[in-house]
Amino acid sequence: MMRILDRYLFREGLVAFSGALAVLLVLLGTNQCVRILSAAASQDLPRDAVLPMIGYTCLQYLPVIMPAALFFGLLLAIGRMYRDCELPVIRACGYGARSQLKPVLALALPVAALACWMTLDLAPGARRAVDELEREAASMGDLRRLEPGHFVSMGGQGVVYSEEADEQGRLYRVFAHRRVDGRMQVIVTDRMALQETADPLVRMVTFYDGVLYDGWPGEAQIRIVRFAEHGIPASLPETVSAAMNMDAAPSAELWSQGDPESLLELQRRLSAPLVLLILAVMALPLSRRLPRQSRFASLPWALLVYVIYTNLVTAALSWAQQGITPLWLGVWWVHLLLACAAAAYFGLGDSHFLKQFGRRIRAVQTV
Repeated sequence: MMRILDRYLFREGLVAFSGALAVLLVLLGTNQCVRILSAAASQDLPRDAVLPMIGYTCLQYLPVIMPAALFFGLLLAIGRMYRDCELPVIRACGYGARSQLKPVLALALPVAALACWMTLDLAPGARRAVDELEREAASMGDLRRLEPGHFVSMGGQGVVYSEEADEQGRLYRVFAHRRVDGRMQVIVTDRMALQETADPLVRMVTFYDGVLYDGWPGEAQIRIVRFAEHGIPASLPETVSAAMNMDAAPSAELWSQGDPESLLELQRRLSAPLVLLILAVMALPLSRRLPRQSRFASLPWALLVYVIYTNLVTAALSWAQQGITPLWLGVWWVHLLLACAAAAYFGLGDSHFLKQFGRRIRAVQTV
């Protein structure tokens, strides 16, 4: 059971983490909205796929921003307590660095477990959903652009124009033109719909209650056919191979394959919760400052540590992939290095020897 001071520090850290996560999510969502809406505006993506694409993309990157949100949230929360002289007074009462570690870990461990589940299961699933939406949009070719008020190519086999459309995608007051073996066909109809067929690369463009004009260009004889229903098959472009990206593969499949590329991808995924835990612990020493200093005084140093840590993780994965470092070492040495640095602070930070050494240094500087 946590003490009052533990609960207080836990609550302050949780509030700051929630705020930082919300801010980063808004920034991430805004960035993805701009990219996805741009694709939808250029008709490279169906309008009904915009919201799912934004949601899946945010879920995919959520485990990446969670360590930063917890790290900087704890920095701001503990920094505020130093600025208001709360922690100096609490430390003077015997609530030292090791005591502060308990509520920080009480917050970081559940968040790390959540990040671990997300990076191992949720994020790959979200990436698979994004890839599926992109493949579906690419497979539709020009037919995905069947919108009223535009001349739209039917898979390169003709042109369609309509005045209105409903929520089910049916078009009304339609004009269509195509060439068949040199003949020219013009269709004027009240309604048109796009239907799937047994062949995934073929869609049936069906016209209802219209007139077909069929003839050779330059000739006076034109065949006029009135119909209740008339279908024209439209071929879709063949999509790129649906080979699964490495970051979309299920974690169990990566483990069963056991090849170097799969194992490195697993190391990358497991790095997210490890980075979160280590940065949460390092937030305690990095947030220390003088009582009258700003709560942002240590932010540049913390940002430097974060950038160096994350870049080292990326570099370690690249070195292991290139064979510069052995696969078993991979990215683990980076986490071990930062964990040892954090452990050194808690092992020596409150030690009597280190305090006496610090006092002597300050005394020499004063003289």
